[in-house]
Amino acid sequence: MSPEVSRIVGIATVLSGIALAFWLILGPPWDWEGGMRWLRHGLALGSLGAISLGARLSFPSGKEDVPDTAPD
Repeated sequence: MSPEVSRIVGIATVLSGIALAFWLILGPPWDWEGGMRWLRHGLALGSLGAISLGARLSFPSGKEDVPDTAPD
């Protein structure tokens, strides 16, 4: 994937993860009880994973970030 496309997809993923997290915090899921409560927690963890994935797509680590020799 080209770096430009990777950054665009990464930014979109971060923004959608943040939007989902805000909806879970401020939106209607506070009424959810029982099994739906577990779904709410799963969605919260999924939004954190989406934010993390988006950050990795936006700022990939390349070979220039990793040193090729071990320090003495």
